[in-house]
Amino acid sequence: MKLETQRLILREYVPEDWEAVHVYGSVPEFSQYEMWGPNTLEDTKSFIAETITQSQATPQYQFNFAVHLKSEDYLIGGCGIRRVTQESNIANLGWAINPKYQGKGFATEAAKASIDFGFNELNLALIYATCDTRNIASYKVMDKLGMKRVGHMIGDRKIDGVILDSYRYEILSSQ
Repeated sequence: MKLETQRLILREYVPEDWEAVHVYGSVPEFSQYEMWGPNTLEDTKSFIAETITQSQATPQYQFNFAVHLKSEDYLIGGCGIRRVTQESNIANLGWAINPKYQGKGFATEAAKASIDFGFNELNLALIYATCDTRNIASYKVMDKLGMKRVGHMIGDRKIDGVILDSYRYEILSSQ
């Protein structure tokens, strides 16, 4: 499974990807808005192993892509579109881009390719994403994707013992 954009290749993870993922996944500031991280070496290797296992499921209903920058031939992040079950026509979208490559439109480009894949190949009716309300960069990506903010979820996440809020964004298939 591979998706391609002008600047990126979104492909399934391989075991060797742990090193590039760990470069950013182990940085405390990178995961400050997430319920995971910063990753230990074992956390990163477990993440890679889990994504590989998901890619081998038959039928596959969770798609996690390594985001590979063509110009540098380097893995710069990840993007995923995941249904809860094979039968579901709703999926969750998420992404993570190495801080060195943030602010250049790569998250938007990878997420757009994943949305197109979800609607055109998986025949989804709705794709949603959530983010910590403090994560301005993340919800700006959702705005650029044409997603609409449909919810403010109070106290739905706990990070470092602190209860926090999230925004939920959605986009509907035009079909």
